[in-house]
This record gives sequence, C-alpha cells and structure tokens, in this order.
Amino acid sequence: MRIGELAAILQVSTKTLRHYERIGLLPKPLRAENGYRYYPEEVVKLAQKIIALRQLNLSLDTIRDLLQAEPEDTMRERLLSIMDERRQEMSLEIAVMQGRQEDLEARFLSLIQTPASKSGKCICGLLQESCSCDGEKG
Repeated sequence: MRIGELAAILQVSTKTLRHYERIGLLPKPLRAENGYRYYPEEVVKLAQKIIALRQLNLSLDTIRDLLQAEPEDTMRERLLSIMDERRQEMSLEIAVMQGRQEDLEARFLSLIQTPASKSGKCICGLLQESCSCDGEKG
C-alpha cells in the first residue's frame, strides 16, 4: 500500500506517517522503482495500532514503550493500566471543572440579581459579599 492510500485509510496526513518513520515508530518503508513508499500488510497493521493509541491521547514515547513491551503479551495489561489511570485523571478534571462551573453560575446569578438601583460599579454579587454600595448611582 502506498503512503497516500495508508494516510487516507487512517485519516492522517502523509507528513504524520513520515514523522513516525523518522522517529522509529514505523519501520522504513519499502520503495517501489518509482521511489514511492510501499507499506506491507504488517506495517499497515502497526500504523493502525499507533493511530488508535494516539487517539487515546497517549504520547509517542508511551506508544513506543507499549510497542516494545517485553514480553509482547503484557501490552494489553500495560495499556489497561494506562487507560485506567487516565480515566481517573479525567474524572478528577471533570469534577474540578464542574465545581468551577457551579461557582461561576452562582456568581453570575448573584451579579445578575443586583438591583437596578445599585451603582453600575457594584459587583458585590460577584464577590458574594454584603453590598456596601448603598444605592449609590454613578
């Protein structure tokens, strides 16, 4: 399979595949007489695996480590461990973001409920403190 065909199947650029060659994730391809890169089936499968791992947001170094796992049958266990750790990290990130969203929502509602009689400078609702502006306009 030529590089353009492989890139199209994997939905990546040919530049990405060349980069993976340069850094050693993919082996150097065979070359046709016309100089085109030709990828045998085992390299196509390897490229599919690399792209699938990248879609999990794994670093290229992590992917390299997984692909070089000794013995090879530990790859699934290692990948499960990495994915479980990432799931836990994401859950924490989501909880933090939900807390931030709730705080923003509370401050927004407090600010929007500031009486119109208050000064345009009054942001006491945002600060979530008692208003000391006492109806000052202007």
